Amino acid sequence: MQLTINRELLLKAINLIAKAADKRHNMVILGNIRLEVSQELLVLTASDLEVELMATLKLPAGACIEPGSTTLPAIKLKDICKLLPAQSVIQLAAQDNGRCLLTSGKSRFTLGTLPAKDYPTLGNPEHITPLTLSRHKLSDLMHKTLFAMAIQDVRYYLTGMLFEVGQRQLTTVATDGHRLALARAAVNVGDEVNMQAILPRKAVIELERLSTELAKMLSEQDNMLTLSFGREFLQVSMPFGDVDSTGQISDSLVITFTARLIDGKFPDYRRVIPNSSDKLALVNREKMTEVLRRVSILSNEKSRSVVFNFAADGNVEIRANNAEQDEAVENLQVKYNGDPIELSFNAAYLQDVLDVVQGDVQLHMSQANASVLVNQLGDELHQYVIMPMRI
Repeated sequence: MQLTINRELLLKAINLIAKAADKRHNMVILGNIRLEVSQELLVLTASDLEVELMATLKLPAGACIEPGSTTLPAIKLKDICKLLPAQSVIQLAAQDNGRCLLTSGKSRFTLGTLPAKDYPTLGNPEHITPLTLSRHKLSDLMHKTLFAMAIQDVRYYLTGMLFEVGQRQLTTVATDGHRLALARAAVNVGDEVNMQAILPRKAVIELERLSTELAKMLSEQDNMLTLSFGREFLQVSMPFGDVDSTGQISDSLVITFTARLIDGKFPDYRRVIPNSSDKLALVNREKMTEVLRRVSILSNEKSRSVVFNFAADGNVEIRANNAEQDEAVENLQVKYNGDPIELSFNAAYLQDVLDVVQGDVQLHMSQANASVLVNQLGDELHQYVIMPMRI
């Protein structure tokens, strides 16, 4: 394998996929990036056997000197390319002794390699259900819900995000058992399409990151993406080539995201969402955020409990205390309908919701120990459920 390539092209591709490489994996080769060179293409692959990112880069004429393949340490390759001068030319040449020579200008690096034939790949999804939606919708669905995913839980299906298709809608749901986040978006599918898939936490974060990187390139423009849901995998291809004056992206660089789905049954989230409440508070998001951040300074470090006391006249007393007998109390005026009620929330759970909504926020309440439904005024596509804490 021998290749000559512009530093910017190679670094862009490596930056987009390197996070999928896992140097801590039991398989040492997964700390490497696989490079496969042909006359027209350079294909780079990084994987941890759960998430696989593949960059397919169209090569200019003469860039491929000798076709072939190898694997190189992901972090070392990325750091070398990052620190080489801008617009420099990089030459990669695999050698017979299991090493690879990287040269650029007066710089020379010899890197250890592992055989490309030993690099495991996830393969392609089977029995595909394709789903086409805009990049903006996909970003919104993930960004507005991913914070509620469990980090570690014996109920492994909670450490991912549910993607559900039904009634011409795509719904994403995340929950850790203490709070739930839900987002919906209309999609152009037939009425007969019904599907559920659980995407693991790392895969959700990686897909959201790629979507964000694409948004930076497109600025105000949007583009369509196709999500291919298979029996075991989800696959998404995203163009990252040059953007022309009309906002269209070329396919000179394509990132293919493949992730293994969680094999499990997601709980029936509909049973968690309150469908009746006799108390409604309308709160200004910015004012509540400011008060919550101040009061929670003196909350218990472990429970992060903050008490909300809603009075019939719309005055809310918000207070917190801790084991050192510190106490914070602040009053906030809201629009309120219902009898007085006192609830305690984990401040971080409530703040997470406030961070992803805009405008005024509605709190639908019934009893002190019953779940609370939170949503943005006039927005039925995003719903959040928080379980109160015992006072």
